[in-house]
Amino acid sequence: MKKLKKQWNKVTVLLLTFGIVFGLFGAMPVQAQDGTASESTIFDVKIVHTNDIHARVEEDDYNQVIGMDRLSGIAQTFTEGADGSLMLDSGDTFHGQPIATLVKGESVAKLMKACGYDAMTTGNHDWSYGKDRLKELGGIANVKILSGNIKNADGTSFFDTDELVKEITKNGKTLKIGVFGVSDPEMKNKTTPSNVEGLDFQDAVAYAKREAATLKAEGCDVVIALSHTLDPKNVAAQVDGVDLWLCGHEHIELSESVTTPDGSKTYVSESGHYLNSVGLIDLNCTMDEDGSVHVDYEKTSVDYEAAQNYPKDASVTDVLDKIKAENETALNRVIGTSPVELDGVWEHIRIGQTNLGNVITDAYLLATGADIAFENAGGIRASIAAGTVTYGDVINVSPYGNYVVTKKLTGAQIKEMLESSLTIQKNCIVANDSGEWDAWPNDSGSYLQVGGIVVRFDPAQPAGARVLSVQKDGQELDDTKEYTVAVNNYLAGSDSYPQLANAAEIGEYSCCEELLIQFFEQGSDAVTASAAKQNMIQTTKETVKPEQPSVPVTPSVPEQPSKEQPEAVKTEVKKEQASGTKTSVKSPKTADSNELFCWMILLLLSGGAGSICLVQGNKR
Repeated sequence: MKKLKKQWNKVTVLLLTFGIVFGLFGAMPVQAQDGTASESTIFDVKIVHTNDIHARVEEDDYNQVIGMDRLSGIAQTFTEGADGSLMLDSGDTFHGQPIATLVKGESVAKLMKACGYDAMTTGNHDWSYGKDRLKELGGIANVKILSGNIKNADGTSFFDTDELVKEITKNGKTLKIGVFGVSDPEMKNKTTPSNVEGLDFQDAVAYAKREAATLKAEGCDVVIALSHTLDPKNVAAQVDGVDLWLCGHEHIELSESVTTPDGSKTYVSESGHYLNSVGLIDLNCTMDEDGSVHVDYEKTSVDYEAAQNYPKDASVTDVLDKIKAENETALNRVIGTSPVELDGVWEHIRIGQTNLGNVITDAYLLATGADIAFENAGGIRASIAAGTVTYGDVINVSPYGNYVVTKKLTGAQIKEMLESSLTIQKNCIVANDSGEWDAWPNDSGSYLQVGGIVVRFDPAQPAGARVLSVQKDGQELDDTKEYTVAVNNYLAGSDSYPQLANAAEIGEYSCCEELLIQFFEQGSDAVTASAAKQNMIQTTKETVKPEQPSVPVTPSVPEQPSKEQPEAVKTEVKKEQASGTKTSVKSPKTADSNELFCWMILLLLSGGAGSICLVQGNKR
């Protein structure tokens, strides 16, 4: 009996144990068979971002330009299978290369349409064809131009819309994305005033705060801001309610988060320049069952080398080919005449002032109203024959797509620059006379062609004392007074002239070739007058008297066949895949190529003593 009782007790304990265990299982939630126990939904949003393309639309291996047809292939590959996608640009897109300026940006607009861009904001160079043309280009590109802080005189927005709203539906839920754009008020000062006449560029931060709040109030779960600003992180840090800032203007790679006033995080991204890279951004947007959305951000920067792993979009290639064929006709358009040959021979523009140097610097003065203009010899790549002048002739002279900027320098700083230029000139003359191609200094292209002033100099004096007189409108420059100086943007940052490189820009203007075309359009009389000027006058220290200027002396140029023009130097850009890093990138260079033709030698001058005198006259 006792044995049976013990066995019964064991059974009882066992049954109680099973009861407790199954009771616990019964208390646990049951996973739904359809896997929707969690009510959250993840929206996979893909964004393709570019900025500061500056009309670099053709693939270029040397300059590491990806090209618009391959850009479209990258975008299609990246966004395939996503819940939703956007292709966005942060400005300085329609202007910068002959393929664009020939047709006032229409070529770039057509390519943007072919690529499928959704929206963009404006950069300062997008205004280069005028405000009305910019709106036309937006229509051609079928893209929304978002710069809502730019207002008409009556306070209405200049562009047709201030925002783009996109809705993405998944699992019966809808994610609403709002996009707006803002342009730094300083951009108004970085284009020709007539391009933005009558427009008010309002405070960027104040506008961004209002627009972000408006989009949130309208039910947008995610807010994206496009900006073209001088300091994007500073702007982003002052604005609540923006999840992602896509920026332009600084020409950098940037991928960082900043804290906004309410303690939230916002992401700030910029994607290089010149289409050397493309920003591919994953936004994983998790919508909880209560409708709140959490955004996770991940960016990949695709540089030129990585881009080769993507296909080209054949339809965009077809558009590009048609544009190039049409541009061939435009290059033959007559823009003026020149009564004389304008000398841009490689050697000549490095050993003295030429009449083409006069015309180029006078073109800069005409467009900017500056006091003084300089052009580096390396920025002049061809001569212009007497007679009819075509658009193509001008492009050959100035092929780089550089633009003109203005800065303020004192009279003393200008004289320092001229002294440096005369040192370069002296070295170039020695090289020219030697007949040895390798003897030319690496900085030969930094010799200055000048406009707006008359410089008297004595090359026999020691360095620092060669400039004897610099006059503006018959008056000697005041060492302490500031003068406005116009130069191309490459020269503006040249290591050869720290006085210029360290000065702040006060204005930005159109491309160099456009300003030169405008000068020719004045008529042949203006060209004749400019070509005849004597801006650099070689003399001796003893003969310079303020009350009786010396007779202009034009440096002799050996009568010889010129060397073959070196190929136009191409932009040197570092190949970096800088996802999440900030890397400064310099503007396109127009300095001289170091890969010069070593086999070329100067022809010997004949004529005995007469030729020797001619060469001596050239050694200034």
